[in-house]
Amino acid sequence: MARKRKRSLGARSKRSRSKGARRVSRQSINVDSIVEALVDEFTSRSGLDILGLSREDYVEILKPIVAGIVDQYSSRPSKEAIMSKMSTTMQNVYMLAAAYMLEKGIPLTRERLEFIVTNAPQVAARYVSHLYKELKSNGLDHLLPLLRRAWENYGRPTPIACPYCGFRGLTPDFVCMVCGREVREREVKEAIDFKEKLKEFVEFYSPNDVIEAIERGYVVVGEYVKPPSLQPNKSELVLHLSREEKELLRKMLKEKVRGSQ
Repeated sequence: MARKRKRSLGARSKRSRSKGARRVSRQSINVDSIVEALVDEFTSRSGLDILGLSREDYVEILKPIVAGIVDQYSSRPSKEAIMSKMSTTMQNVYMLAAAYMLEKGIPLTRERLEFIVTNAPQVAARYVSHLYKELKSNGLDHLLPLLRRAWENYGRPTPIACPYCGFRGLTPDFVCMVCGREVREREVKEAIDFKEKLKEFVEFYSPNDVIEAIERGYVVVGEYVKPPSLQPNKSELVLHLSREEKELLRKMLKEKVRGSQ
């Protein structure tokens, strides 16, 4: 029994030494020297050179990617092996490059703007307001649909689009998160075809809900129109009813009641 326990302890000690050796080996790999050896070739091969950044910038962008790859090896991998792995995760490379430029406040040329919006939508969504202004000032309106899609997929879109920029970024205080414009209730009503929305409201909700809206003088608007009793969530708007809109609701309600008799 003692011999078996000794053997077991010895095997465990050998495994521990093996793990320790791997850790030491990994720690001894100089990531900086690897990045320096491949930065020029990889930048050219990947097309990142279109960004026109300095060599130091490219080194900073690629360093965490190379470090992550090297950590998967127990000894120093070849330059080609690392570049091959980097090429299979180009989306991550693009996102890091885009985030680097935006976080460092690097001036955004037309090429850099197109690169960010086209290749890094997740990053673009985080900087949507800044990128919107940059695209407009650089006359790159044709890229706005791509930025809008990035916002829809990865940002915090609200139910109602801004009448000015077309992004779903209108907040309950009637300010657009994207373009920063303050919007009037009248402009929102025009943009969403409010009268048609009121027609849907009368069709969908009970007469009591419609009467409540008329008496309280407002409705809650998000993806659709709701009565005041359904409190607005953090992204829905409150739109007040004009005298004309109240009369329209009364008229449509009478028609609905008459039609159900």
